[in-house]
Amino acid sequence: MRILMLSEFYGKTGGINTHMTELSRFLRHEVILSNSIESMSVRPDIVHIHHAFTPLTFRALKIAKKKGIPAIVTNHSIAPLHNSYFWKLLKLGFRYLNYASAIIAVSNVAKKFISNFTSKKVVVIPNGVDVKKFRPMKDNEQRKALLYIGRLSARKGVHILIPLLFKCLKEFDAELIIAGKDEMFTLPILKLQRTLCKNVKILGFVPDDNLPKLYNYADLTLMPSITMESFGITAIESLACSTPVVATKVGALPEIIKSGGITTNLWELPKVVANLLSNPDRTRKLGKEGRKLVEKEYSWDVVAKRIESIYSKVLDGEFDEERNT
Repeated sequence: MRILMLSEFYGKTGGINTHMTELSRFLRHEVILSNSIESMSVRPDIVHIHHAFTPLTFRALKIAKKKGIPAIVTNHSIAPLHNSYFWKLLKLGFRYLNYASAIIAVSNVAKKFISNFTSKKVVVIPNGVDVKKFRPMKDNEQRKALLYIGRLSARKGVHILIPLLFKCLKEFDAELIIAGKDEMFTLPILKLQRTLCKNVKILGFVPDDNLPKLYNYADLTLMPSITMESFGITAIESLACSTPVVATKVGALPEIIKSGGITTNLWELPKVVANLLSNPDRTRKLGKEGRKLVEKEYSWDVVAKRIESIYSKVLDGEFDEERNT
């Protein structure tokens, strides 16, 4: 089977690029990765388009329909692109998404969103994680280290972390490590806040290969998101390393973190963190539960097989007979 994976976000730092790259490694087929409409000329057996609302998505769906190539769309988001194309893309979405042979969403939240724009059935298949790369490598040292990994963006809530945890960091002499690429001038705010608290380290962007070591160094990974999350790859990477996650109850985070972590409202987050820092046995137990969850549901071996099954059913003409799940 020759599969063309297509997205405007391929080759750019972010979750979609990671998803495409990792999925292509775990599929047992020829996979072509591209961010260009010209790649449609390779005549694939199936086109898998990532992100539902981009001009490239709609062009690819139109060409696939014209050429009779089955097309699958994975929705990774719960909002169209945040730019001037917004309303135009919504209008196009109603028209072109129905050209897809199948639509996948990475969470039930993402499914609910995309279902507003298509009459097609939507199947939920989550993001995956490489459980051999992201694995427990912890020593027995108790560091009381808290970790944030993600974009340094206000919508991720990172700008609130230092003032929110100020008392907790002092009380437990805990360390807060913040890693990620700056977005919307958040980094200067964090550096200013850091002058008030010596227990904060700001690392900036960290390459993917260094992430497992960072997750294993930490006692807890924090996800203080303010706006809706369609998934949360950080969560499953952390859980794969047996590092519990404390996250806000927004978007898909409560759905993803079924075990191995705690979801709460933003203002209760310091209380939850303090409770776990003072109870290392419970923290270790959560870590083990998180690893088991990832191996069962989020391992790329598991996820890739589910996606491969969709490919086969679409090509065999069996997908339309299935009940929407």
